[in-house]
Amino acid sequence: MLSPALEVEHPTNTASLAVALADYAAGFAIDDGAALRMARHCLIEALGGGFEALREPECAALIGPLVPGSMMPGGARVPGTSLELDPAQAAFCAGLMLCRSASRGQWLTLRGGGAVEAFGALLAVADYRGRKAIMEGKSPPKVRDVLAAMIKAVEIEGVLAAEGAMLRPARIAITAVVTAQLGGALRQIVTALSYACTDGGMRIEADEQYDSGRRDSDWAKDWAKADAISRAVRYACQAMAAGSTYLTPPDRESVDLTDKHLCAKPWAPRKSFGTAVIGQLAAARRPQGVAELTMRFQAAVDRHFPARQAERIKTLFAAPERLDDLPVSELLAALVTNGAR
Repeated sequence: MLSPALEVEHPTNTASLAVALADYAAGFAIDDGAALRMARHCLIEALGGGFEALREPECAALIGPLVPGSMMPGGARVPGTSLELDPAQAAFCAGLMLCRSASRGQWLTLRGGGAVEAFGALLAVADYRGRKAIMEGKSPPKVRDVLAAMIKAVEIEGVLAAEGAMLRPARIAITAVVTAQLGGALRQIVTALSYACTDGGMRIEADEQYDSGRRDSDWAKDWAKADAISRAVRYACQAMAAGSTYLTPPDRESVDLTDKHLCAKPWAPRKSFGTAVIGQLAAARRPQGVAELTMRFQAAVDRHFPARQAERIKTLFAAPERLDDLPVSELLAALVTNGAR
């Protein structure tokens, strides 16, 4: 179970969970060094586990464009493959391989919080934004931005879980954070949350739909998680396309409805969101965990990539703290393969 809820007081002094989440996703600055260090560990675990999952034929067969042959040059890349896809489908593919790695239980950090699910969407959106920014002569998002967004995603998930969320918390968290990642203002994030809450597909709790003793149930759950990750990116894109960046009086009805879907009990504003959930994950890590993580990551890279590329990747990750200022697009470029996928 994640941390107890950290409650929020937002500028309008209105007790709205949706607005509180939007405020946090869009405006909170992550400057906690320990939290960022833990987020780096989660990223390395997510990638290493994803490379291992791609070695499974059943998983690799599901990684690709929604329509065969419909690639998107300049789009979002899927780590460990040669694919360039629209951000929503790239999020599905990355999410599927990362969820698959977490469900096997070898990558322990990812079994606490929604880190694995968040990275599937956050890397896809950041890579797309970064490549677009470079073409427009603008500054691309850095790895630090993705780490900060992941910290927020697991924090929101922890709050919703403790508040008795009626929908799966990780999906809601990813929707809020990805919309902010795209530059969404408060209204756009709340709009995206309303889309997420009213989509019937989001109401299915994948973990409760299948017999956990059956092997095919694991695949069903992984697919459902990846599908929800892709939906979160679509909600964010649709909310950004809607245009308006401020809450109007009619929007309050949408806020009230969204709050009812988000939480089974009334929300009362208290203190700010922060980095408590990622802090709890860090506290639970064993001292020898970092060394084991490095060994597992390097072994996964050696198995998945050609020898010379594997050495370049391991050198890139040799000092994880140096990744923070690396553009996400450069990181994903280093993880591209030349195979069929």
